[in-house]
Formats: sequence, structure tokens, C-alpha cells
Amino acid sequence: MTKNKSFLFAFAVGLLAMASCIRNPATHKVHTRLLSAEAERKIGLATKKEVVQEYHVFESTAVSAYVNRVGQKLAQVCDRPTVDYDFTVLDSDLINAFAVPGGFIFITRGLLEAVNDESELAMVLGHEIGHVAALHGVQMIQKEMGENALTILGTIGAALTAGPEAMLMVANTANLFSSLYLLGYSREKELEADNLGLQYMLRAGYDPRGALVFLKKLQALDHEHAQGWDLYFRTHPSTDERIRIIESMIGQDNEISNTPVPQRTVNEYGRIKSYLPRVDEKERGHISSSTYVNTNYGLEMHVPSNWMLGYFHPQSLVSFHTVNNEGEGRLQVVKLASSTLNAEDLATQFGAMAGFQGYGGHNVLYPAGYGFLAHFAGISAGGELLDIRLLALIRRGRGYIIFCGAPPEKADAYSLDLEQILRGLKFS
Repeated sequence: MTKNKSFLFAFAVGLLAMASCIRNPATHKVHTRLLSAEAERKIGLATKKEVVQEYHVFESTAVSAYVNRVGQKLAQVCDRPTVDYDFTVLDSDLINAFAVPGGFIFITRGLLEAVNDESELAMVLGHEIGHVAALHGVQMIQKEMGENALTILGTIGAALTAGPEAMLMVANTANLFSSLYLLGYSREKELEADNLGLQYMLRAGYDPRGALVFLKKLQALDHEHAQGWDLYFRTHPSTDERIRIIESMIGQDNEISNTPVPQRTVNEYGRIKSYLPRVDEKERGHISSSTYVNTNYGLEMHVPSNWMLGYFHPQSLVSFHTVNNEGEGRLQVVKLASSTLNAEDLATQFGAMAGFQGYGGHNVLYPAGYGFLAHFAGISAGGELLDIRLLALIRRGRGYIIFCGAPPEKADAYSLDLEQILRGLKFS
């Protein structure tokens, strides 16, 4: 080893040795911290950019302002109040919420639709703030770097002068964390975030029953394997365990979730939910067994006998899924943009907004008329990968999207079903 290389390696070892042992501001446990607050923030900003590119921001000033108000109220009383917390509502049907290092909190439109009261929302946001306050994301990154840290520090000479955090930025940690958070935190850290979120709710003046109302709802949906919640459940411990712990903390019995929450907060949250996109009940149409009829739009559709029709999705006229929940789809009316010149444009624009990855398509003549049939890969309501067939149509100045999909490994088995669904749409 040359003298210069020996010096760089020794310098790297020295930097790691000098990495401060801190007492965690939220959990009060002692652990090593390699990342400075500035580096944590930069990683968070880079990760936010990736998340927004993939899911898009839900463009509603009223909803964003409301979520930010509730979030900042909790952030002010958390254990790291000096962090510049940033709350973003994602335009996604998936039911999820997650935190990124540096104070970036994301919540989906789907989750906002699923809760019914501000105290329930406070439970969700408080939990995510708890991850940031307890440095869970920072610890996750440092653990992942682990054995390779010295090697990377020893070979990236330019990074050494700026400290260990510069190495982490060079190593593309935004990509790293984007992959890591999908795997979820450990059971211990999720329960810590529950504990902290409950504390922040209490400090901010929220009724702690909101935490149990939300968790009881998760419990019921978990047992039913309801559509849409799978992604949220996947990254959290047993809901039954979470309920037992929180009940013991607030000293309430198992019937607490049946006690009404204040009507004022229900009404205020209801007003905010009215800004979320949804089909008016008067425009829903009617379902009869495997047939859907909508006289308002002059259409009807049929699904195979092993599929179920329902009003599962607030933005769709009708939704449908297989009895075993492997396949799913929906029929949706879309307002045409000035840039939408034809059905192919409509399919491309809808696919981009939905976060689908396109594999091409072609013009078709179906019973519903001329349109564009696109092939996409996308994420189901439950967070699973789907092989999707999407038919885009323009009729009477409106855009219509009907899409359906199944797991890629079972696409061949469902191909006839998907084709029958697309051909089952007709206009009068």
C-alpha cells in the first residue's frame, strides 16, 4: 500500500472512529450516528424527487394544506421539532403512508379516503413522524452500508474531505432508501413509532381513541384480506399486537373503538374528503349479478362469472375483481385534456398518471367502438404487480378507460377473462 493510500485509509478509519455516539432524541437509546442532519436532509430531498416522479402529487390546495396543518401540529411537539417537516399527498389509490429521512412524510390519497376523522389521520402522521424523530431511516441506511463503509471511504478520496456523509451521497443513497423502505422497518421500530405517535397525539391535544379506531379498522380489514390495504399491512407488525399495546398504554378496554369521536372533527374531515376525486352516487349506475348498466352514460358491461362487480373505487363508475382477488380492474370516465387528440393519447396519459409502465399497444375495433388497446405493467390496489390490458375510448366528448389485469405469472391463464371483460363493454 502506498503512503498516500495508507493515509487515506487511516483517515477513513479515523472518521468512522470519530462518528459520534448519540442518545436518540426520541427513544433515548445510545447508538452511532454517521450521517449529519444536513446529509440526512439531502438524502430526503433526493428520495422525495424519486417518489414524486413515480407517484405524482395530488393537486389540491385544500387537502394539502389540511394534511400539512395536522402534520405540523404534531411535528411541533415531537422529539425532533427542529427538523423542517414536509408533508406530501400522493395521487395514488394505494393505501399507504411512509417517512423518508430528513422529515419528508408521504401519505396517499387512498389512505385519506380510508380514514374518517382527524384523530385517525393524526395517528398515521404521528407514527411516521416517530420514524423521523427516532432516526429510523438513518439507522436503516447506516446498517445497509455496514461492512462496505470502510472500503468505499478508502476508495473515494474526494469524499473524504467532506466527511462520511459525502460518501453516502456519492453512493446514491436516495436509490438505496427507496428500495429499503419498501421492505419495511423491523417490528421493534414499528412499535416504537406507534408509541411515539401516540405520545405526539396526546401532546398535540388529539383524542387517543383515534389511534384505536384506526387500528380496529385495520384489524377488521386485515382479517377480511380487504383490497387496497395489503401494502400498508406488509410493512407493519400484527395489528392485534399493536392494539393490545396501545390499549395498555391508554388504559382503555376493548370496546373503546365503539365510543363516538367528537362530531366536529368528523364533519371537518368529511369536508376535506369531499375534495378527493369520486364519482357522484347519482352517476354510479346499477349492478345485477355479472352485469353493470349505466343509463347516464348509455353503457353496459359484463364480466365473467368468476369476477365480482362492485363500487370499490371512488373514482370509478364500477370496479371488479376475481373471487380470489388475483385479478382486478375498473371502468372510469376521464375528462379530456386539450392535449388529448385521440385514444392513444388518452391511454398514454392515463397510464402515466396511474404510474403504469407501458409495453406498447395498437388501434382496435371493439363492441364499444374504435379505441386504443394498451399493454401495461402496474400495481394493484393491494400493491401487487399486474399485467394490464387497457382500452381507451373517446365517445361524445368524454374519455373512457376500462382496464383489467392479473399477476404476470398467471397472465396466460387470465387472458381469455381479460379479453371478455374488454369486449363486454358496449354503448347504446
